[in-house]
Amino acid sequence: MNVYWFDVNVAGPVTDRHAEALGDVLTAADGIDATVQAGEDGGVIMFSREADDAIQAIISAVKDVEEAGMTATGVTEDLVTAEDIAERAKVTAASARYWVTGERGPGGFPSPRVARPKASLYSWAEVSTWLYEARLGAVDHVAVETAQACALITAALTVRRGVANLPKHERHLVARLVA
Repeated sequence: MNVYWFDVNVAGPVTDRHAEALGDVLTAADGIDATVQAGEDGGVIMFSREADDAIQAIISAVKDVEEAGMTATGVTEDLVTAEDIAERAKVTAASARYWVTGERGPGGFPSPRVARPKASLYSWAEVSTWLYEARLGAVDHVAVETAQACALITAALTVRRGVANLPKHERHLVARLVA
């Protein structure tokens, strides 16, 4: 089994009651493997879930979130800083900074998802793919698998919400399209 790192985005407001309910759901299952960041406009639940594959990990997390009374709106792969990259790739912080700036490595390091002056955030899936292809650091297939699963499940959640808003006589058309 692998550990998959991803975030489940939820519609707001997310209250302490929701966080407690999620804690109860997770405790009743296999234990708490999530952290809730919540507010009036929604929230993000960060998971590190152990499973046979990314699809199983993410779908089980979405199910747990919804069982706790929240509405999952999407799933994203883990965002990391240069320091996180160094830790996960098992290299020095200086090595990771050199890759980010292009001073070392083959070039073409992924652009930050969130650019900030001191600690930009990068997609771990993109970075790990770049590292794997460049044969730098210690990375594996799990991050790429997670990114693909996140994209697919986010699309499924979007379709599910959209179908619910369609007139009943049109729902079967969309269901046939995605079947």
